[in-house]
Order: sequence, then structure tokens, then C-alpha cells
Amino acid sequence: MDATLLPATRSGWLGTLLSQRLALRLLAGALLVHLLLALAFHLSPDEAHYALYALHLDWSYYDHPPLVGWLQWPGLVLGAQDVLMRLVPMLGWALSALGAVRLTQQLYPQLPAQAAASAALLLWVLSPLPHLLGVALVPDTLLMPLSCAIMLLTWRLTDPAQARRLSLWLGLGLALGLAGLSKYTAVLLGLGGLLALAYAHRLRLLALPGLWLATLLAGLAITPVIGWNASHGWISFAYQLGHAAGQSEWLLRRVAAYLLVQILVYGALLLVGLLAAWRLRPDAPATLPAAARPPVPPLIFVLCFGAPPLLLYAFLSGRGTTLPHWSAPAWLALLPAAAAGCLALWQRRRRTLLALGGFQALVCAAMLGLIFNAGIGSETGAQAQSRPGELRDSAPRNPVADLYGWDSAARRGQALAAERGVPTLAVMNWSLASRVGWYARPMPVKVVQSHHDQFDLWFGPLQPGESVLLLDWSLMTFAPPVGPAQFERCELIEQLPITHAGRQIAHFNYLLCSHWQGAEEPPLGRPPAH
Repeated sequence: MDATLLPATRSGWLGTLLSQRLALRLLAGALLVHLLLALAFHLSPDEAHYALYALHLDWSYYDHPPLVGWLQWPGLVLGAQDVLMRLVPMLGWALSALGAVRLTQQLYPQLPAQAAASAALLLWVLSPLPHLLGVALVPDTLLMPLSCAIMLLTWRLTDPAQARRLSLWLGLGLALGLAGLSKYTAVLLGLGGLLALAYAHRLRLLALPGLWLATLLAGLAITPVIGWNASHGWISFAYQLGHAAGQSEWLLRRVAAYLLVQILVYGALLLVGLLAAWRLRPDAPATLPAAARPPVPPLIFVLCFGAPPLLLYAFLSGRGTTLPHWSAPAWLALLPAAAAGCLALWQRRRRTLLALGGFQALVCAAMLGLIFNAGIGSETGAQAQSRPGELRDSAPRNPVADLYGWDSAARRGQALAAERGVPTLAVMNWSLASRVGWYARPMPVKVVQSHHDQFDLWFGPLQPGESVLLLDWSLMTFAPPVGPAQFERCELIEQLPITHAGRQIAHFNYLLCSHWQGAEEPPLGRPPAH
């Protein structure tokens, strides 16, 4: 890289911007914001679901491998306060930030170490969606730091001299095994490592004992997942394959919408930096002495890890089956090249970079403001007292309201169920069950519109003649489930308004539903008898 393209890091306001002290302040400030978020609202749907994993410890689960639940178990034992259940994601975000810094310095040693570290950290701090993963624990939160560890180990193993060190291969196998215990898409991390190592070693890779040792160790690490699925009719694998396939027509406009959302929630700076890394080639061989040229060009290396998942998720988004946070580990993998590209582009397009950085900072601030304020919608008039299934189409479009009120709603449900002598709570849809199950624990929660899910494994399906206390949430409301193959009757007994910042954002209806008339269902997840 031409030295004139690098920002001066020792003088002027830019030197302050890229100083180590300010970088550390940025990191500390982001972690403080995460702590404030952790204290501001109760667990989100996915968080509560994985917290229930810890409450019901097992070798694996219906929808994901077990590590996310295992890591929540200490927080459960220590008291299960919401902030305790968020320590793991806060640590995961911080480790991801440090991993991105280390990767950038390792892949681009020709850059001033301080500038590389600060650029990587700025890109990470200005990326909006990862901040949510730094508060709410999902499997992708674990994949982010594990991706950094796998990439760092793989980068060292691309060096023929380092490839003889079995300790590095053991570390890689362990990291891949932990990734496999986090999420099934960890197979893409294994693919990325294989592509990078094959680029570096060609067919000689197959003759390296360490490769097979790492593969064996990774395989041993995921035996709990294999064993659990074997004893449960392989339901988890079938669910994941069905989820990926989707149930709707593939549409190009969905892909376009998904890509636009990706740019918004991860930041255009990452994309601009990647394009600059491709065009300006800060890792070009001409910029490095022959002895310092790596076996794999850094841009090719990060693409091995980042491109396959992004391409796969973009394709799957055509059927509407892809969620924005799935790609967080992939964008993190690409971040080192983006940081180098932004540094190379600085002298030519500094105003553009500053404008994009400012816009991303505003997006982050707006996102955090909406969360702290519980969105901008409110329930008024008839909507504020609507009964189950009423005014569904006119309900406020306020997704942030989903973060508030579930703790009090679940506990009020417990009290009403005890008053009526009903031993079970229920909701209509599985997506509503996790918060009720967590805050009403250990009371069982059943799903009326069950399509076989984790709650069937924990609490079983509704049985003929069973009565429940049904919680209906006004922003995802359903008509009372009365009729053939449903309940004989449902009686509305109470409404609970949910207020925040002086306004009603949602309300819960409580129904006593009696005498389930559906057929008895067999237990879920057991292999058929032969």
C-alpha cells in the first residue's frame, strides 16, 4: 500500500480519532450502553427461549444445539436476574471486538498497528445490529467470537511452518466443535477454514495429520447433538432443513429487500471498505517484501469465511426464511478487509467515509432511543381495551413493545391460574410462549396452535379435557380457540394494560379456556418403533 494513502496517526484531529485511548473509550462506552440496555427491559423472545434451555438442561434441543443454554446455566443458578442472563452476550460482543482488532493486525501487518486496530474497532462499534447481539444472547452471539478464534488459528495454519504444530490444530478442532455446539450453520465456518487451508496447501493439506486430528476433535465435541437427535427421531435436523427450504415461492424482491436491510443494519462502511480493499488492494504483493507475503491474500482469506454464508442467506431470503442477525459472524469475518480498505480510501474519500460513519452513528442512536422509549406507537380508544381477536388489523405497528410487560403479564397469569385452580398456562402461538414460560417458571406453558416445537418436549401437547389459563397479547391477538377440536368454551376474565413512559403500548387478555376437545397426540421426538 502506498504510504500516502495511510492516515497520519500521530498528529491532528485524525490522530486523536485513531488514538488507542479513544479506541478504548469507544469500546468502554459501547459496553456501558449494553449494560444500560440490559437493565432497561426484560428478556426478548429468543433470550427467554434460550434461558429456558438452562432451566431444562439437556444434551441438545429441538431448534438449536445446546451451548447457548449451557452458558446461561450459571446465570440461572446465581439468581436468574435479567442482567445476569445478559453477561454472556456482553462478553461475547467485547471478545468479538478484540478478535476483529487482532485479525486486522495479523492479516495486514504492513498497516500501523494502532491505525488498523482503531479502524476495525470503529467499524464494529458503528455497526448497529451487533449491539443488539451484545445484549440478547442468541447462537449467533456465540459464533461471533468463535469465528474470530477459528480465523486466527486458520491464518496461522496457512503458514507451512506453523501447519506442523499439532497444538494449533487441536485449538482449531476445539473451536470448531464449540461452534458446532452453538449453531448448525457452524458448518460454514468449517467450510471457510477448509477453503483457506486448501488455497494455502493445495493437495498437501490432505497429508497433514493435524487436519484429521482437528476433524476428529470437532466431531467428538458435537456428539451430544448427534446422540440427542438419534434418540429423538432426528427432529432437530428435519426442522432445520424444513426451515431453510421455506414454504413460500422464491421471489427476487425478497432478496433485494434482504440485501438493503443488511446494508442498513450492518452499515454501508463495511461494504465500501470491502470494495476499496478489492480495488486498491492494500494487500497486493507489490506492497510487501517476498518473505512477508502470506500464503493466502488477506482479502481471499476473509472471503473464504464471509462469502459462503452471505450468499446462502441471500438465496434463502428469496423464500422469506432468513433473519438479519444470522449474517453477523459473516460480516465480522469480512471486517478486517473492510478496515484496511477504509484506511486505504481515507485520503481520497474522507468526506464520504465521515458521512457514512455519521449516518451509522445516527442509526445506532435512533435504534437505542426507540428501545429505551418502547417505540413510538401507543394504544388508544377502542384498541386500548380490545378483546381477543378484535381490531387485529388496526393494532399499532410497534415491534419494540414486544420488549416490555411480559414479566408482569406472566406473573399475573400465574396468580389468576392459582385462583381458578388451573395448573397450566397457554398461548396461541409458539413465538409467544418463551417469555411466559420464563417469567412464570416452573409453571408449564402449552401452545394451542402447536406445530410440534420445543414446548411440546418440555410440557407436552394439550390433552383431551384439559383446561388452561390462556394469555392473549393485543399486538398479536387471536380469536378465542372455541369449537370442534378446540376448547369447549373460553371466558375472558381480566385485562392487563402495559404502560411505558406514560402511554399504553399493549395489553393482555386472560381467558379461562375449558375442556380441550382435540385428539390426544403422541409424544414428540421419539423414533418410530420397529
